[in-house]
Amino acid sequence: MLVGGAVGWFVGEFSPAFPLMLIAIAFILYDSWSAFELDKRVKKTYPDKHKRPARFVSYKFWNTIPTIIESLVVILLAYSVQKWVFVDIYIPLSYVAAGVIAAGQFVSIAENKCSCRGIHDKNYRLWKVLSKIFIDKTERHFDVDLSDLKDGEGKDTDCAGNCTSKDNTREEIS
Repeated sequence: MLVGGAVGWFVGEFSPAFPLMLIAIAFILYDSWSAFELDKRVKKTYPDKHKRPARFVSYKFWNTIPTIIESLVVILLAYSVQKWVFVDIYIPLSYVAAGVIAAGQFVSIAENKCSCRGIHDKNYRLWKVLSKIFIDKTERHFDVDLSDLKDGEGKDTDCAGNCTSKDNTREEIS
């Protein structure tokens, strides 16, 4: 009976924060999915350099659980401060907290989406522009050393097998 009362109080007290919590969970899960898509692109592009199979790995997914829990706690704490500390003024701290969490996950999603994109991708120009802003997660997340892909003449290959020289001119690799 005590547990039921506590659950009822929790749901009644924090129900306005539940949609914000769902939004945070959705962003975190989509970030995991975009990392999995990047893993597939890396495996397809560098089959000999990628050290593990491109598949959804459950132990990596379990790493998102602490992120989800921390995000939910931050939103609940922000809602608590919003409701019980700032009584006379309305400061939407729970919305700010959810927005910061969503923005951080959005940046990670954008990094995953613009990493390891080739010239044959239908939105290649968009990804190329975004890759100037966001970091390339290919090496950091998927065991591919990007310095191994550079040849001795200062040319850096992108994921499509094309070269970019020091003066940013493109040429086909035969």
